[in-house]
Amino acid sequence: MKIRTAIVGLVAATFSLVALAQAPIVIKFSHVVAADTPKGHASEFFAKKAAELTKGKVKVEVYANSALYKDKEEMEALQLGAVQMLAPSLAKFGPLGV
Repeated sequence: MKIRTAIVGLVAATFSLVALAQAPIVIKFSHVVAADTPKGHASEFFAKKAAELTKGKVKVEVYANSALYKDKEEMEALQLGAVQMLAPSLAKFGPLGV
């Protein structure tokens, strides 16, 4: 009975890994400017190229115009893992010691 349980567990783990391998990597990219600005165009271009060059394995979701976080909240969201990419002004790195 123990061997059967172990085999069922192993099969379930294998199928879980296969499902994870097929799911695209999703990157949340937040910035605070409008989509029709140079930074907005660049972030959309990046999202398009990431999807193209990885054949859809990486999907970048761009959130422009403070759709997710305001200017002062973005760095904290990045540190907490709520977003994976930002396009802040360089002044935002000063308080972090960079």
